[in-house]
Amino acid sequence: MSSSQPNDQPTGDPSKTSLWVKRFGYLALAWGVTMTAVSLLTGSWKSTPPTNRPIKQLTPEYASSDSCQSCHPGNYASWHASFHRTMTQVASVDNVASDMDGLNLSFHGTDYRVERKGAAYFVRNKPTGTPEAAFGQPVQIVLLTGSHNLQIYWTETDEGRTLGQLPFAYVVAEKKWAPMEHTFLVPPGPGQVYQQGDWNIACYNCHVTQGRQRFVTAKKYDSQVSEFGISCEACHSGGREHIEQNRNPLRRFALHWSDGADKTIANPARMDGPTSSLVCGQCHSIWAFKSPAVEIPWSRGGAQYRPGGKELDSRWIVQPTTTDHPEERDALLKTDPHFMTERFWGDGMVRVTGRELNGVMASPCYQGKQFSCLSCHEMHPAKTDAASLATWARTGQLKPELTSNQSCLKCHPGLQTAAGLTAHTHHAAESSGSSCYNCHMPHTTYGLLRAIRSHQISNPNVRESTELGRPNACNLCHLDQTLAWTAGKLGDWYGQKSPALAPDDRELSAGVQWLLKGDAEQRLLVAWSMGWAPAQKTSGSDWFYPFLAFELNDPYAAVRFATWKSLQSLPGFSGYEFDYTVNDAKQKEAVAQAYQKWWFEQRNKQGGYRPETMLEPEGSFRQELLDRMIQQRNHRKVYLAE
Repeated sequence: MSSSQPNDQPTGDPSKTSLWVKRFGYLALAWGVTMTAVSLLTGSWKSTPPTNRPIKQLTPEYASSDSCQSCHPGNYASWHASFHRTMTQVASVDNVASDMDGLNLSFHGTDYRVERKGAAYFVRNKPTGTPEAAFGQPVQIVLLTGSHNLQIYWTETDEGRTLGQLPFAYVVAEKKWAPMEHTFLVPPGPGQVYQQGDWNIACYNCHVTQGRQRFVTAKKYDSQVSEFGISCEACHSGGREHIEQNRNPLRRFALHWSDGADKTIANPARMDGPTSSLVCGQCHSIWAFKSPAVEIPWSRGGAQYRPGGKELDSRWIVQPTTTDHPEERDALLKTDPHFMTERFWGDGMVRVTGRELNGVMASPCYQGKQFSCLSCHEMHPAKTDAASLATWARTGQLKPELTSNQSCLKCHPGLQTAAGLTAHTHHAAESSGSSCYNCHMPHTTYGLLRAIRSHQISNPNVRESTELGRPNACNLCHLDQTLAWTAGKLGDWYGQKSPALAPDDRELSAGVQWLLKGDAEQRLLVAWSMGWAPAQKTSGSDWFYPFLAFELNDPYAAVRFATWKSLQSLPGFSGYEFDYTVNDAKQKEAVAQAYQKWWFEQRNKQGGYRPETMLEPEGSFRQELLDRMIQQRNHRKVYLAE
């Protein structure tokens, strides 16, 4: 008789059943790992965007810079190394210029403390002198502006994507924290440079790609950008159509062999001078809206201008000396009477950085429609190794061959020989006086705590100094010479007629006069020039010390900074310590210490100081002249809108 087996017992080989169970388990595990990876990879676009800052939201025509990398690796590498990319970044511990964890700062009766939580930084504040328990709730630092000169920190607010600001900036080269008001050329005294919402109102116009303000209610914004920083599509226009069209390899092959323009993308290198320059000028210019009405669609949908366009859609470029846009010009000045003086010299030359197109447009070279920003600068250099790109970024993205006179000699071949050059400049061929830049693009622009070259190509003359107060190129190098000396040289060499000159202009150094009785910008330009190697070599720097020591007590913080850096460039003062943000009493202490250090350690004991420099032969000030210069100082408030 056969035995029967219970129905709930296995009838097959137990080892085989176990094997199938294991296989099933492995498959389930693999499936779980795969789904987890997919989830992680796709989570960025499925996750809820942050609500406490502006967000990246592509519009239909934009594809983002990451889409360019696979086909244009070299161009992508140079863009990625540029300071355009890091103009605005989402803040994290990886891209702040200095470790902020535990940072304590105080200014104008308020203490600030920054703390790290995970990958983010948060700031709290309290009234100075109150107990630790008085620190308020932490506020996250969510965006950064800048990466190589100054870095500025934007904070969340209780108004959605509206931004506030940490009232301190980090001066990168000095590794120093400074109050925001001490990083701009603004009148002394307490006051916040930026208020809540200013980033959403103004900064987004140029510091991101295709920003949209998206006003909600009073002081509340729902701002979006196509990309943080200045991206590929800022210069080449939206790339989505370009990508879709060029998925076809036959189209790419045909374009390659024809060397024709690809109409699905903008290429500034193929444009005429004015059109190409406008690509840069959409940000690097002084512009205004044509009317209040056009600001509404601008704030909702962003700029309608695209690279390759002939004008800036709803905006116009403001040039003080032209007659275009008369109605818009009148309306602008009624709204802001100081608009011109905060941005231009009296003859229309730009006096603040970041507005280079205005200077280029006013240059004679621009009139031929071939000269453009790309005549001197390149956005995508041939060498894309890390060292070459770092040098390129630090040197203003200049073409390698254009760091000398070659940029000008292409159009002025008669000056290519040493004889032709010296006949024109009346200086030795290898001297700084034969540099086209030094004479025709002098340092008469201010920005980022220093003097910067003008981008308006012009000829030096004395009248610009007597009538406008702008230091001329000759006396920015020959700081020890009088305006009468300069007028005589320009008359002898180029037939320029000398303007009427005051007695001081005939007897005293122009540089000394600008430094002592000029306005804040004049003082800064001269103080900076005293640290400029060509001026030190040409003028002799042994007489700079007492004047730079004196200016450590200038009422404008930016002037004190430029003064300090120039003092550090002189023998005996390398690494000289000075906190340019300290109060008046400590500034006066610094003046005394610096002067005594010069007098006892660096002063030429043999004397010989020239009267034009307003020093006695042994080096002391000509006191009556010094007192008169200070009494005549131009105390007008200077606010330069960078």
